[in-house]
Amino acid sequence: MTPRAALAVFSITSSILVLPHSESRELDTLKDVTERWIQTRNRISEEQASWATEKELLQGSINTLGSTKEILEENVKILELQTNDLQEEIDAANQRIESFEQSNTFILSKVESYERRILKLTERLPEPLKEEIAPLIRKIPDEGGSAPPLPNRLQNVVAISTLIDEFNNDLTLNHTIKPLDDGSVIEVRVLYWGLAGAYASNADGSKAWIVKPASGEWKWIEETQNPIAIKQLFDVYDKTIDPQLVEVPYSFLNAGGEG
Repeated sequence: MTPRAALAVFSITSSILVLPHSESRELDTLKDVTERWIQTRNRISEEQASWATEKELLQGSINTLGSTKEILEENVKILELQTNDLQEEIDAANQRIESFEQSNTFILSKVESYERRILKLTERLPEPLKEEIAPLIRKIPDEGGSAPPLPNRLQNVVAISTLIDEFNNDLTLNHTIKPLDDGSVIEVRVLYWGLAGAYASNADGSKAWIVKPASGEWKWIEETQNPIAIKQLFDVYDKTIDPQLVEVPYSFLNAGGEG
C-alpha cells in the first residue's frame, strides 16, 4: 500500500470513529430533555389532579355552606316564631300574675275583715264554743305582726266559721260547776240552743237558770218560779220521759244584747 492510500484509509477510519461519539451526546441530551419533559408532565398532571380535588372540596364546602345557610335561615325563622309565641305566653302569664295579685289583695282584705269580726264575735260566744275554737283563735295574727300565708289564714277563718255555724244550728249539752250565792258549788247541766241562749238545771231540778248571751261570760238568771219546767226540758232531751210540750220562760234579746 502506498503512503497516499494509507492516509486516505486513516482519514476515513477517523471519520467513522468521530461520528458515533457525536450521536451519543445528542442521544444523551435528548434522553435528558425527554426525562425532564416527562417529569414536568407528571408534575403538571399531579398539580391538575390536586387542583381538581381541591376544587371538588371547595365546591363541596360551598354546597355545605349554602345548605348550612338555608338551615340557619330556617332556624332563625323558627326562633322568631318561637320568640313571638314565648312573648305571647309571657304577656299572658304577666296578666295572670297581675290578676292574681289583685285577687290576692282583695282576698287579704276580706280575710282581715273576717278575722276582726271573729275576734269581736268571740267575746259573746258561750264558754264551750270558746274552748273548742280557742286553738284556731290563737292562729289569728296580731295587727302589724308577722302573719302566716294567706291560704292558711283563709282556711283558719273558714274552720272557725264552720264550728260557730255548727254550734248555732244544734242543741249542745254541757256539764259545768256553778258557784252559788252562799259560796257552795253544784254540778249542773247546760243545754245550749245554738247561740240564742241556754237553760241550766241541777240533777233534781231544785235549781234552774236561764242563760243569756252577753259580752264576756253569759248571764245566768236563776229561775225561781218554775225550775221543774226546765228540769223537764232536760228529761225530754234525755228521753227519760215521753216527748211532750214543755213551756219554759224565754225572752229575746235586742240589738244591744239586753232581754
